[in-house]
Amino acid sequence: MPYHRNDLPRWVRLGAAVLTLMALAGCAGSPDFVELDTRIEPPVGLVPTQDAELRVQLKDASGPLAETRSTPSGNGPWPVTLRFDRRALEQARSPRLTAELRQQGSLTHVTAEPVPISAADTGPLSLPLDPRP
Repeated sequence: MPYHRNDLPRWVRLGAAVLTLMALAGCAGSPDFVELDTRIEPPVGLVPTQDAELRVQLKDASGPLAETRSTPSGNGPWPVTLRFDRRALEQARSPRLTAELRQQGSLTHVTAEPVPISAADTGPLSLPLDPRP
């Protein structure tokens, strides 16, 4: 014999309603991930060491929004894909893209002028690396 909804205890109905609302709220707040392709342009003649680490960051005035790390090889340009939440970028103040190269434990090259980006940018964007001053 099937149960009618009114035959279930009130706390069961209330629990089901709460779970449904939580599921809907979770869907509304989930990240909207997008990818931005970048090309890191090292100085002519730079060949990274075997232990080199390339970091690409998306930052705003409050701090980092996304970061990716990779091991560069060859003399470049080095393709890098940065994955981040589109909504975080839309809410960011003055978002900028930067890159840095660390070799043998030291910071050797940086992006001298961070590149401003917006949610409309789809890439690929070029980031030049310069010797660290």
